[in-house]
Amino acid sequence: MAGRPVDAARSLTAALDEIDRVAGSAPSRDRLDLRCKTLITLALTEFMLSGVEAALARLAEAEALVDELGDDALRARLDYQRANIHGRVGDLASAWDGLEGAVRSLDAFTEREQCSVHLSRGMLAFELLRPQEALESFAEAARLAHDLGGAAQEFMARHNEGYAAYLLGDIPRSLAGMALAEELESDVFKGPARLDRAQVLLEAGLVKEAVEALHGGLEALEGDGHDQMRAEFELALARAHRLLGHLDLAASAATSARETYARIGATAWAAKAMLVGLLVELDRQRRTRRGREREGRREGTEHGDDGRRDAVGPDTELVRQVVGVGDATVALAAALTADELTETATELGDSELADSARVVAAQALLLAGDPAGANTRLLSLERVSTGSLSDELDAAVVTAMTLVATGDLTPARRILARASRRLAAGQEGSASLDLRTARAVHGARLSELDLELAVPRGSGAVLEALERWRSATDRLPSLGRPDDEQLAQLTEQLRAVRGHLRGEADPEQARELHDHASRLERQIRDRDWALSRSGGASRAVPVRVREAREHLTRVDRDLVWFFRHRGRIGGVGVVGGRATMRDLMPADRAAELAQRIRVDLRAAATHHLGPLSGAVWSSLRASATELDEGLLRPWRTDRGLVVVTCPELSALPWALLPSMTGRPFTVALSLTSFTRRASSRDEATRPAPVHVSVGPSVPRASGEGRTIVGTWGEVAHLAEPSRRAELVGALARPGVVHVAAHGTHQVESPLFSSLVLHDGPVFAHELQPTGVRADHVVLSACEVGLTSPRPGHESLGLALSLLSLGARSVVAAVSPVPDDVAATTMTRHHELLASGLPSDEALARAVAETDDVAAAFLNLGGQHRP
Repeated sequence: MAGRPVDAARSLTAALDEIDRVAGSAPSRDRLDLRCKTLITLALTEFMLSGVEAALARLAEAEALVDELGDDALRARLDYQRANIHGRVGDLASAWDGLEGAVRSLDAFTEREQCSVHLSRGMLAFELLRPQEALESFAEAARLAHDLGGAAQEFMARHNEGYAAYLLGDIPRSLAGMALAEELESDVFKGPARLDRAQVLLEAGLVKEAVEALHGGLEALEGDGHDQMRAEFELALARAHRLLGHLDLAASAATSARETYARIGATAWAAKAMLVGLLVELDRQRRTRRGREREGRREGTEHGDDGRRDAVGPDTELVRQVVGVGDATVALAAALTADELTETATELGDSELADSARVVAAQALLLAGDPAGANTRLLSLERVSTGSLSDELDAAVVTAMTLVATGDLTPARRILARASRRLAAGQEGSASLDLRTARAVHGARLSELDLELAVPRGSGAVLEALERWRSATDRLPSLGRPDDEQLAQLTEQLRAVRGHLRGEADPEQARELHDHASRLERQIRDRDWALSRSGGASRAVPVRVREAREHLTRVDRDLVWFFRHRGRIGGVGVVGGRATMRDLMPADRAAELAQRIRVDLRAAATHHLGPLSGAVWSSLRASATELDEGLLRPWRTDRGLVVVTCPELSALPWALLPSMTGRPFTVALSLTSFTRRASSRDEATRPAPVHVSVGPSVPRASGEGRTIVGTWGEVAHLAEPSRRAELVGALARPGVVHVAAHGTHQVESPLFSSLVLHDGPVFAHELQPTGVRADHVVLSACEVGLTSPRPGHESLGLALSLLSLGARSVVAAVSPVPDDVAATTMTRHHELLASGLPSDEALARAVAETDDVAAAFLNLGGQHRP
């Protein structure tokens, strides 16, 4: 009666009564044996319904019978059930003793039961940091399950292989193993599997997806008897909401989980929930950064390369910014609670939990102004390797904060540099853009701390810090991965559904099609994650800032990299070869102006404004002028620019800012990324093939395509009607690719942003197997230059996917552009490009010669020189 403990308890209790009734005054050995087995089974049900004390009482009854019978086989079964219950309440040492007793008498179990024993031993071995023993147990469990042909056992074995990979830190392999298990048809209670998968999603940085999975899992826990599992779901939800900054939701979930664990006697789990609650409280206690930031630096400050300094002893203001300010009484109380939890964990033999409690205590003591006490807790860490990148990086940030608080800035910076390399290493082997951008969330606090320490040291240190964390997630393109039939079938289904959706006028039918598309997108993402280990390993980008600065001089460009610091937008620039740092303007005001520009430009491009046209353009130009004065004028440069943006300034039509009119610029991922995308001299001497694809329902697309082919001559080819396979193939080869088609940016699912061709939409995710080798991609389509921000300062979108997969440069729009304006601007861009101008200059001149709404087109990534 899996998943129905109330019914199970009723049946087992009735069975005991019947055994006692029939046995009479002198029960036979067979009846004692049966009664013992029934008690052993009932113990787990009692645990689920009434807690650990009731369960242990049943086991004590069973043990008395085992002693009376002297039966080693029954003792093995008793040991296994005791291990099961102790493991569920977090008493791992006792659980291991029980399992080892069961393993010593495996003959007491059927082959199917032996599979369960090996599965349990494997999971517990990982909890106790015994990886070799775990792998042996999982391998044996998988073998037995396969030989037996039992779907339920095989599901459990395969799923737990995936979970084992998670504990070893191999997220792609973990998701692949869990996906393989899901493909098996089995009628098993999948609550634990859903929880495991959500935990892996959380570790992968897919926080919103984890929250969705956890809510779905909770809804599936119907009826009584699932207290332990509900609490585990709630505990995971608390962690997820804290990562997203939803502190009220996190506190509520942590409290609910803790109360449930305490009620059923799960001491170790209650301690874990209490730790999350303490972390939420500490987050609340820190004085809000925004208030402190507004008291920070004055506008207009400039720092050159000679502005470096190291504090001698703790810098009080720096410590306040790094550690935060809170109520010392509350913080000390939190530290005391964390210390008590450390003792509890030690008594239970749970060294991982003990280390977690020490880290929380250190954070609390830092907030209370006791860095020496925090350091003592950190020195006591057993440094248990959990395989969790997030736990490792959390400990790193607390250690670095403690060193800052004691004035030891140099070792703090070393820890941060090492953490950035660890984040980069944690993404190796993944060919999934989704996974690589998502996992950056675990480095967000570390990157902010690194920047905080870099600013007092000057522009060179800031540039190095910004590059360090950007390169941790900006990977060299992988070699692609094999085609996958299942993924192809799902994508074809989505293509068909999207096609029907575009032509559907009935609201109810459209809603059903939209829901169907959403389900397919979820399945495709699952498959994408599972396949991410199949591609060639992506490697971290080497950080060579000096070489990149030299490249700027060679191509006659300056650079400005914008970043948020203490509530303001700052910038580090390389202007005329000299690195300079400036404090520019309030971040909130910059974000407000950027959003106003985007809204006004969209209105100007998509509506017949009539008498309102003057007011809209007046508002737009006023915002652009203020933003220009705040962000660009202070640099006093009129050369071409490489711009690296921050979230507040993303998707900004830079050409509308007065000082950028007609000026070549590239919006790059980073300085080193811009340099990496430069054409080599040998490549520049070869004529690049030009492929042109056009889409349906774009009146000027065919004419635009023919004009571009005429511009380039015999090296150019127009594919009409245009098909997905031709475009994907062209993108996988060096050359220039132009697409004139309707485009869509999917805000919630950016990897499903698409370009519509004659055989349906081409999705961003479809380009991952072949990769992108095109030198210059021109997307004459609306809004496909937009990106969706993700936790951890990463973004995804169609144009950004092309760059991440290997394209050298991309021209794309961040706002709708009328067809006639797009056609005129893009054909002129190709004319200037074919004449020998670099892509940023060709686009700047084309935009300046046409209409102001053409400012939506940006040159992204790098500078293509034909």
